[in-house]
Amino acid sequence: MNSRERFFSAFERADLDRPPFWVMRQAGRYLPEYRELKEKNGFLGIVHTPELVAEATIQPIRRFGFDCAILFCDILALAEALGFPYRFKEGGGIELLRTVRDEKDVESIVPSRVREKLSYVAEALSILRRELPDRALLGFCASPFTLASYMVSGGGGNFEKFLEFVKSGLFKPLMEVLTKASAEYMKMQSECGIDGFQIFDSNAALAENYRVDSGAYISELLSEAGRSGVKSILFAPGSNFEDIFSVGADAYSLDSSANLPSLSSKYGYVLQGNLDPSSLSSDSPSETFRKTSEIVAGVGSGHIFNLGHGIRPDAKLENVEAMCEAVKTFRKSR
Repeated sequence: MNSRERFFSAFERADLDRPPFWVMRQAGRYLPEYRELKEKNGFLGIVHTPELVAEATIQPIRRFGFDCAILFCDILALAEALGFPYRFKEGGGIELLRTVRDEKDVESIVPSRVREKLSYVAEALSILRRELPDRALLGFCASPFTLASYMVSGGGGNFEKFLEFVKSGLFKPLMEVLTKASAEYMKMQSECGIDGFQIFDSNAALAENYRVDSGAYISELLSEAGRSGVKSILFAPGSNFEDIFSVGADAYSLDSSANLPSLSSKYGYVLQGNLDPSSLSSDSPSETFRKTSEIVAGVGSGHIFNLGHGIRPDAKLENVEAMCEAVKTFRKSR
């Protein structure tokens, strides 16, 4: 069984010897080869160049042998394509150079522009599909709610302006047009041969009523995109499980606070996760190995191993290696 077959088998809740595995943000600052690539080209220089996207995406596969490769990009690439460019501030963090302030800004968003403006993403995915025929290839986007939170607030960290916006009459029109744009983006990626699509609802905890403010639009996104065999995964940290599971995704990626074995047994959904990312920054690869093995042994079928959040820049390579070894060498008791 190759990695791609293993990925699809997990969604069938097949009795696998071990789960497929990858980690969120697996291409990034913890890798010395990525830091070298970024030093030469800059983050946006990589994102906008298909060949460099492919290289950044493949780097962690080459080093660690993950079963899944996730497109190297940024959730704000879609905002940029819709006329809301962003930059990285010198002191850290991101800043949108234009924000959604009024009805005119909402009306300026044209979903049909997505394919033209993000053609570099399609080209990168086509390269990756050719280069990684036996690996599961994942695309992604932000949820409409999380994307809106950045487009209204102008960056991360302080979302007070967005929380006020949610109560206004402009919230629903913005969410509707971002859902259409996200669906177009998802369809474009699906046509490039991806196997799975992860929706990052990273700011889900901001929603006062998750099902109404965010979940309903994700359900609409999944319906509009018409996935044609592409598996969907939702990551919505900090939200009520019943609310998250109501969305209708094929799998759910849960943070490190969740008890995966209990939830898998109770609900029967395919679950992804959920090693604490801090485990990879410790001084004990053996402890990382132990914690990883416990999670894998506890969940059983219908599991995609991952972290409970994105890998941290201070993750140690020896710990990542220990985590990967724990998954690769695990064998279920018969």
